[in-house]
Amino acid sequence: MSAATHLPVTYTCGHTENRDLSDKPAGQRARSARWYGEHLVCSRCFKKQQGGDAGDRAARDAKELAEATDAAERDGLPPALIGTEKQAAWALQVRHRMIRNGYAELVETGTLDDADFQADVLEPAARIDRARWWIDNRDQPAKDLPDLLADPGTIDAGASTENVA
Repeated sequence: MSAATHLPVTYTCGHTENRDLSDKPAGQRARSARWYGEHLVCSRCFKKQQGGDAGDRAARDAKELAEATDAAERDGLPPALIGTEKQAAWALQVRHRMIRNGYAELVETGTLDDADFQADVLEPAARIDRARWWIDNRDQPAKDLPDLLADPGTIDAGASTENVA
């Protein structure tokens, strides 16, 4: 008799599902099922956490991109960034989040007033049109945005990332 390949797993959310563990060696299936139960949520809860299915995500991303484009035009930022189509769309969303979080962190807490935010954040941000820069700096803290934009580093036009001998 061979070891079972589908084992019931009770996940952290409390739901139980049968999980296919046929890709695991027979001696590791029970341990894997325990680990899944202690660290993961079931597939239904995971989909809810991720915002539904791919169609829901696409609609949410399209809405966020439209908001980012509207905000860019309102703030005097270039609505189009240089990069591939995917990079440009992603970078617009990243820039929108960074500017929005920067406003909340700097203006709403009283660190900067609206005029200083315009001069220290929005005007320098308008000069950065490379999608790559926004994507590379997406994890920077909002409070560092004025310093980050004051010295954005060298943004080479058409610079290659290929190794050249």
